[in-house]
Amino acid sequence: MDPIELLTQQHEEAERLFQQVAVVSGDERTVLFRRLAWLLTLHTQLEERFFYPEVKLAETRDLVQHSYDDHAEAKALISQMLHLDVSDMQFEPALIRLRTSVEAHVAEERSMLFPQVRRLLSAEHLERLGDELLRGMDELTQPGALPSVSHESQLGAH
Repeated sequence: MDPIELLTQQHEEAERLFQQVAVVSGDERTVLFRRLAWLLTLHTQLEERFFYPEVKLAETRDLVQHSYDDHAEAKALISQMLHLDVSDMQFEPALIRLRTSVEAHVAEERSMLFPQVRRLLSAEHLERLGDELLRGMDELTQPGALPSVSHESQLGAH
């Protein structure tokens, strides 16, 4: 499995969920936001535990550090938002900040980090890293594995 393709698929799924959350309300918005929060939490954990440590090379060190910083911002926003009702006046501005932050992060990864990783790592190394990400996904999708967003909010999501 190509790890960049896997991460890109998650980026695309997050964008679809952002679009859906933006146009619904009530219980449907709550369910979709929790699904989005779970996906973003899974994605950040995969990148932080498996992808970034493997690709943090001299040429990518600053980009990877910036990505960790982006994740910290997103995780803080998600944590705040999970304590809000979707009808709360603070929810919509927080959703916009989260989406803007995630979109900027994704654009940076796609335009700068991912091309450098493809250039610096061999095809075999990328394949091994992709397999490690898949194993990490299996581990992290077990009930209770992601502390900030319950797995139960994902039941029936796929």
